[in-house]
Amino acid sequence: MIDSVSDIAGAAADLKKARRRKNVSPSDPLKLDRLPPHTMECEQGVLGCVLLSPNECMGECIEKLKDDGQQVFYDLRHQTIYEALATMYDAREAIDVITLQQKLKDKQMLEQIGGIAYLSQLQDSVPSAANLSYYLEFVQEKFLLRRMIATCTDVVGRVYDYEGDVRRCWTRWRRKFCASTSRARKAARPRSRNS
Repeated sequence: MIDSVSDIAGAAADLKKARRRKNVSPSDPLKLDRLPPHTMECEQGVLGCVLLSPNECMGECIEKLKDDGQQVFYDLRHQTIYEALATMYDAREAIDVITLQQKLKDKQMLEQIGGIAYLSQLQDSVPSAANLSYYLEFVQEKFLLRRMIATCTDVVGRVYDYEGDVRRCWTRWRRKFCASTSRARKAARPRSRNS
């Protein structure tokens, strides 16, 4: 039996057995694995603002983040810290670095988030709570970008397996994407700086 793939130089390859090769070059950043969109500094800024001025800032966070709450944070430590802060705020408990530390310690989560040193670093990461709304906007934008990526990834995966009417598939997934992006449009507001 003759092998259809020849090792002889200049011989044509059998296209029935050949596989496509990925042409990934390090100079093409679009084809390399990347982290999802996020901004660690702004996430730290939001939490730092809450620790500096908990009553005003936590109320604004809950109002702006609504149902998404802790999910807008990319860093799992920040999700855990925000969840603890929201619980404390809802229970009308005093919020500062010490009470937050104790709350996390009681839940056996203090060491997972980096301990008291990380909590202190959060508070020290912002000079004042004045820029909370700007930090929140950036954090929300990155969250919405991650949500759009997740929706697109889901669509791509399902399209590969789809069997049926292509127009129905297109309409269904277009609606899903539009629902995802309409939320982004509602949340997105042009940034304005005070002059």
